Amino acid sequence: MDLNLELLSIQNPWWRNLPARLASEALRARPDPLYQGGNLGFDPVIEQYECQVIKWRPAVLDEINLSRDNIYCLYGSKGVGKTTLLKLMIKKLIEEDKVNSNNIFFYSCHNLDSYEQLNEMIKLFLNFKAEPKARRYIFIDEIAMIKNWHKGIDYLIKGSKLTKAAVVLSASSFSKTKDVAGIKNIVINNLDFSEFASLINPEIFKGINYENYLRRHGQLEYYLDIYFLTGGFISAINDYKENGAVRQSVYSNYLHWFLAYVARSNRDIVLTRQIMEKLILSLGSPVGYKTLTHKTKAKTHLTAAEYLNILEAMFAVKTVYQSEDGEPSSRKAKKVYFRDPFIFWLFYSYIHGSLNYYKLARERLHDKAVFAALVENAVLSHLIKNTATEATYWRDNVRKIEIDFLVKQGKSITPILIRYGREINEADFNILKQAGFKKGIIISKDKLENKNGISI
Repeated sequence: MDLNLELLSIQNPWWRNLPARLASEALRARPDPLYQGGNLGFDPVIEQYECQVIKWRPAVLDEINLSRDNIYCLYGSKGVGKTTLLKLMIKKLIEEDKVNSNNIFFYSCHNLDSYEQLNEMIKLFLNFKAEPKARRYIFIDEIAMIKNWHKGIDYLIKGSKLTKAAVVLSASSFSKTKDVAGIKNIVINNLDFSEFASLINPEIFKGINYENYLRRHGQLEYYLDIYFLTGGFISAINDYKENGAVRQSVYSNYLHWFLAYVARSNRDIVLTRQIMEKLILSLGSPVGYKTLTHKTKAKTHLTAAEYLNILEAMFAVKTVYQSEDGEPSSRKAKKVYFRDPFIFWLFYSYIHGSLNYYKLARERLHDKAVFAALVENAVLSHLIKNTATEATYWRDNVRKIEIDFLVKQGKSITPILIRYGREINEADFNILKQAGFKKGIIISKDKLENKNGISI
């Protein structure tokens, strides 16, 4: 693919009036962006966002400073809204900050083959001086589709190519960039339940306290059921809001991307499905690599670990290790949770061969084991919002007792025992005591109190 400014302009429809030496006559004659009601009418992502019944603006937007030479990488699951965030930033630059639109560059990496090609493309844009001393704004979407992309960005940084430029990258799979100085990683999580409920009903949590929470209990239970069906994916939430169900196409789009990523990583799709099935059957229970490899195509424990790492890198699952002396132990059996209810139902329906994923989700939602697993997943999705939080679980194999989560923040460790839908009794308090904790949290369905330092 020959790189030129005209090719780049396909994804940058806001460019206009480019010099003759850099663009064809058709591109030079492009009119100013078409504004419709104050919105950028030329961009389908923005148009789709404006048409959504429920709009979500992640708080991470406030962490991004485009007025300095910063480089950010936004990580998050496919469909969490990263592309929309990039386009909203571009929209603000053009409409509110009145930035010359020729100084803004966006590119989605679906058709790039190498990081060298990415570098040449960025340098081509930087060499075009719309305003010699003006700041440049570079937005690269789905950069993780390019192998070793961080080497390309590192080259540009070390070559001082990104001075007077703000750069925002996005990726749907996580790769460690600690070897690239200057890149600030930001993880965009799916909505947890409290965010979901507040988005559906902004008044739901206002004024709630120990005295009046039971009045809203039924409403919260109703919202929880919906959340356990749609998850924290804004596309699924909007689909449910508009149609009363999540259409099969919403699931299919994510599943297609997921399987394509596995294939592009030179991994076996059948083995991936087999491991997914093992994870769903073991949900909420400790699982070892031996269990994951049993009756699958995986020949070694290393293969199972490798596939589990891929699933975690794609923000599909989260591994919670058993605590040993307050630290996570990779030697012992681990628990693997789905990061979002939508992802749970996606793979649950996939391995069961369902033709209508939402219908199956509705039918199985209140299965006792499934609902209990979704509650645990919902708790974890809330805990991992804070990147400074480390979650493990505690288990005494001799006494057969367990604490669902130990949450470590700094030197402080808080035990969390989940008893949602179950009667809380003295044995539950004794579990915390036997583990050496005087304080902790017990999650209940219908109680809100404090008992001897234990918050319920």
